[in-house]
Amino acid sequence: MSTAPVALPAPAVHGGRSRRLPRPLLWAAGGLVLALILAFVATNVYASLGQRVLKNRFADAAAGWQSLDPVQRSSAVYAAGDPLARLLIPEIGLDVIVAEGANPAVMRRAPGHLPASAIPGSNGVAIVTANRFGFGSYFMRLGAIAEGDQIVTESILGRTTYTVIEVRTVSAGNLDLGTDSSERVLVLFGSSRLWGGPDRIVIRAVAEEQPA
Repeated sequence: MSTAPVALPAPAVHGGRSRRLPRPLLWAAGGLVLALILAFVATNVYASLGQRVLKNRFADAAAGWQSLDPVQRSSAVYAAGDPLARLLIPEIGLDVIVAEGANPAVMRRAPGHLPASAIPGSNGVAIVTANRFGFGSYFMRLGAIAEGDQIVTESILGRTTYTVIEVRTVSAGNLDLGTDSSERVLVLFGSSRLWGGPDRIVIRAVAEEQPA
């Protein structure tokens, strides 16, 4: 006498529910993101107000430059934080006042000009650096500049148009800040990453025409 096969119950299959992160961790992550956003906005507003003051000071200074002779123009002295030049880079939509000095206090309001370097528009190498994220984010799009792009400066020496001849990334230890040159050279540099890092983006541009 044969017996019918007994059907065994199918093994229970548990739903593949994903494990949720603990709420305190989610709140902490959300708080950090919010804090970064607020810091970005607040520091850029602070820089914008500083730029407004620098633009007014630069306009006043430029009006006085008209009466100076070439010797007086070339021998002008700038204190840390003084407006030194106007920097225009059409390719990245930048129009900003550069201030003397490259310390944190100056660079919270403007791109900073290395004091040992040439004045934009003069013979030698003029060097400018700026923040890429926060406090103006002036060089946020520095990596979008390409060879052949034009950069314009306005300073006590007049208006100068530079053509970009080199764009490269180097380690901070290999950053060349030499200022000797028989040409009129402009060097811009900033961190290769928005959040900092060991490398620097370096833009090198040369002016061909005579000062205006």
